[in-house]
Amino acid sequence: MSRECPVCHHVMTHVLVRHVQTWHDRVVVFDNVPAEVCSQCRETLFAGPVVDKLNGLLWSMAPATRTIQASVYDLSVA
Repeated sequence: MSRECPVCHHVMTHVLVRHVQTWHDRVVVFDNVPAEVCSQCRETLFAGPVVDKLNGLLWSMAPATRTIQASVYDLSVA
């Protein structure tokens, strides 16, 4: 069953996404995260248990599946 987007009221679909966030000055990437994404505005929603899993991984800082390199751009000097 699809949900209506709370932002633009279009249809949201269930997909797996890449979620990127910072945690204690680290960039953390989560792959294959179940989410609902709006087909129009791309608003992304996570279910409560998914948020709990993401937070649990962040708080534990368990060993990552793999490591990637990321570039940092400082717009105050660009």
